[in-house]
Amino acid sequence: GVHTLNLSYCQNIIDVSALGGVYTLNLLYCQNIVDVTFGEALGQKNNIHTLNLKGCRNIIDVSKLGTVYILNLSHCYKVVDISALGQVHTLNLSYCKNVVDVKALGNVHTLNLSYCNNIVDVSELGNVYNLNLAYCYNIVDISALGNVHTLNLSYCEYIVDVSALGNVH
Repeated sequence: GVHTLNLSYCQNIIDVSALGGVYTLNLLYCQNIVDVTFGEALGQKNNIHTLNLKGCRNIIDVSKLGTVYILNLSHCYKVVDISALGQVHTLNLSYCKNVVDVKALGNVHTLNLSYCNNIVDVSELGNVYNLNLAYCYNIVDISALGNVHTLNLSYCEYIVDVSALGNVH
């Protein structure tokens, strides 16, 4: 089958269930896609390594995407429950303003939560290697983030105590 498939801005595509065997799949701004349950209806395993769903603003359920290695859900405004994504290596949830509970993401290697400005509790994210929390302006307590390697807290204007960050590289 196809290894790399770019369907960016193909806004009439709705059913992508047959694409679970594609290694790198770009569905950027395919705004009519709702169901991202790849391959299961066909009895296939989801073998997608890299999946770009940026701007697929009608996606709600991402519970079947936990095996994807690199996952971009930026601007997927309806996504709320990301509890199944804890094993994703590189996860972009920027502008997912309805994401609040990020406790499950403590093992993600590279995590972009920029502009997720309803997030308050980041206490479980201390093992994330690269963490972008820019414009998450409701975050106050960053005491758990002292072991993060690369940390972006720009425009988190309510942060006062940075004493725990002396170990950030």
